[in-house]
Amino acid sequence: MKPEEQFARQLCRSLNQSTRDLDRSVTERLRAGRERALRQQIVTAEAFEIVGAGRTAARFGGDDNHPLRTMFAILALLLGVSLAYYWNGFTQANENVEIDSALLADDLPPNAYLDRGFQVWIEKSHAPVASPAAGE
Repeated sequence: MKPEEQFARQLCRSLNQSTRDLDRSVTERLRAGRERALRQQIVTAEAFEIVGAGRTAARFGGDDNHPLRTMFAILALLLGVSLAYYWNGFTQANENVEIDSALLADDLPPNAYLDRGFQVWIEKSHAPVASPAAGE
């Protein structure tokens, strides 16, 4: 017998002995309360059995550490990472195509954008001009 069962039996005996000196109406209410508690325990146990059966049915083979399931999870992860990498490269290539098309369609030759003097001219032409009223 398990220690928990021994403790439960000893507790029941102690409670039964202590109720001998109580009034009959009190012992009757205690008995009715005990029966309600036991019925509730049975209902709760049945509910847990139903939930447990559903959980077992949802498993694949009942083993949480199944090697085939682990392999499929790793393959799915690798496939997802590969697709994300490919999609990122694809969108980056589309952006580069748009930039290249704009450069080639522009009036300036592409070498003009590489010229350092052109960069300085762009920076100066876009610099804010000080108004005469601000200097006074």
